Amino acid sequence: MKLDARPRSGSPRHRTPGTRPPPHAGWLVVPSAAVLATLVAVRVSAPAPVPGLAPVSGPVLYAVPIARVLLDLALTAVLGLSLLRLMFGGRPEPELGRVFRAGYRATVVASTIWVSAALASVVLQTAELAPGVTSAALGAYIAGFPGAQALLASAAAGVLTTLLAVAGARSNGALPCRLLVVTVGAGLVPLLATGHSGALSERWHDLTMVSLELHVFAATAWTGGLSATAALLLTRPALLARALPRFSQLAGLCLAVVAVTGVLNALVELASTPGTQLPSVLLTSHYGQLVLAKTACLALLGCCGAHIRFRLLPSITLARRTALAGWLTAELTLMGVAFGLAVVLSRTGVLTTG
Repeated sequence: MKLDARPRSGSPRHRTPGTRPPPHAGWLVVPSAAVLATLVAVRVSAPAPVPGLAPVSGPVLYAVPIARVLLDLALTAVLGLSLLRLMFGGRPEPELGRVFRAGYRATVVASTIWVSAALASVVLQTAELAPGVTSAALGAYIAGFPGAQALLASAAAGVLTTLLAVAGARSNGALPCRLLVVTVGAGLVPLLATGHSGALSERWHDLTMVSLELHVFAATAWTGGLSATAALLLTRPALLARALPRFSQLAGLCLAVVAVTGVLNALVELASTPGTQLPSVLLTSHYGQLVLAKTACLALLGCCGAHIRFRLLPSITLARRTALAGWLTAELTLMGVAFGLAVVLSRTGVLTTG
């Protein structure tokens, strides 16, 4: 009797050797790179003290953008986990059902970080304006600044996300994931409406708001979907072979949207700022240097994505050995760096020189 020696994708002994990261490594790479990039970018682009104003203390100077990047990454994780569930659709088979339950549990953790980071941001931003935070200063900041109100609205959306994730973990259905995509939008829109684009002239405001929303949603879906895929499917080659081709198409669309809207936003920001001169401002200001750094990250991300899609994906669909784990780690690291740079970029003035 002749035995079939072909590897079976469902057998633990025959999983693709190139796709075995530590458990949940997909969730660790992006935050680590993002926090490190944030610390470096804040150190490089820290503004000079303003005469007559008390300088911001070192811990607060660094803690404010770190809290914001953790908030953004938590939103990203929720959206990515929801998209992963929707990529399969239908009634899940047993192994896929276990993946979805793990995804809902991860969503509970991410939404808890979301709420905590949003509330911490309110306190930290109050400390930027009034060292030694008191309840009166906190109340005045919430009442007088739209940014604080946006953070509280986002935190409320995060609480709803937690409840939906708990319900999803119990039912394992697709409806909670569809609603989670909506709550991510509800959590992002207030933050974007009070971001740096709000300071632009009325002539450009509507255009940049739409462009910024597209930019952030595309970046969030791209990073979140890739992180969820890496964390939950890399050790499951059969499921990975089904999900990755679908996600690859979404990633290509997201890359195009992020590139076009990113260039548009940067050009409008620079062109609408008095006293700036293109292209020299890209090299002489911290804002321009951060734009160039983000552009470099995006170019490298395009190279990584193209290699995975055109060189590795055909082998992955056939359950052959690949170096996918290493390439995904590189791509996720670049995404984390880009997220950190984006947070610092939103808080950096164009005229701040190097």
